[in-house]
Amino acid sequence: MTKPEIHYLESCTSTNRLLLEALDRGETLPDGYTVYTSYQSRGYGQIGNSWEAEGGKNLLFSLLIHPTKVHALEQFFISEAIALAIAEYLDSEATDISVKWPNDIYWRNKKICGILIENNLAGAYLKDCVIGVGLNINQEVFRSDAPNPVSLKNITGKTYSIEDTLGQILTNFFTLLELGHFDKNALHARYIERLFRYGEPACYKDASGLFTGTITAVEPDGHLHIKTSNGADRRYAFKEVSYIL
Repeated sequence: MTKPEIHYLESCTSTNRLLLEALDRGETLPDGYTVYTSYQSRGYGQIGNSWEAEGGKNLLFSLLIHPTKVHALEQFFISEAIALAIAEYLDSEATDISVKWPNDIYWRNKKICGILIENNLAGAYLKDCVIGVGLNINQEVFRSDAPNPVSLKNITGKTYSIEDTLGQILTNFFTLLELGHFDKNALHARYIERLFRYGEPACYKDASGLFTGTITAVEPDGHLHIKTSNGADRRYAFKEVSYIL
C-alpha cells in the first residue's frame, strides 16, 4: 500500500474511540489512516479495562484498515500481524519478547504492550478494522494497580523516539499483513513460535477454578487449546481463561 496517513494529537479521550466515532459519522478515511497521541484521558483495553500511560512517554496509536474479503471468522490473522509487528520491533532492542495469547506483548513475565482491535462488519465480512496499541516506551514508574507493567526504557535504560518507533511498527505490520493475505499458515507459524508459555506446563484459571495445563495450539480463528495435567483438552475463546503469573 501507499505510505499511511499519520496524524498527531496532543491529547484525546481515546484514539480508538476517535476513529470509530469518525466512521459512525460517515467520514471517509483511507486505508492505513493512523492517529497517535501523547495522552489519552479515557484509554481502554479489552472488556473496558483502563490503560495507564504517563503523558508524552509512550506510544499510543490507532490504525484503521479496510480489509478486502476477510470473513469475520478469519480475522485473527490481523491480530497476529500487529502483535508480531510490535514483537519484532522490540527484538531489535531487547531479548525475551513474546506474545501472550491473544495479543499482549510480554518481556519475560511483564506486560509491555496491549492491543485492542474493534471492527465494523458488512454482513459476515470485515468492513473497518480499528487497531489500538498502547506500547510502554519511556515511562519509568507505573502507579496504577496493573500487576506487571514494564517499559522499553525499564529494560534497556535508553530513551526512544515515539515517532521512529511508530514508523517501524507500521512498516512491519503492513509487511506481515500482506504475508497473512498471501499465506496465513506461514504467519500463524511465526505467531506460534513467539507464543508465551507455549508447550510449557503452567497455572491457569477458568470458570471451574485453578488448574495446571500446557498450551498446545491456537486455532486460525483465535481459540486457544490447553491440555490439562490429567490429559483433557480445553478450548477457550477470549477472556474465558486467565494466566496465573
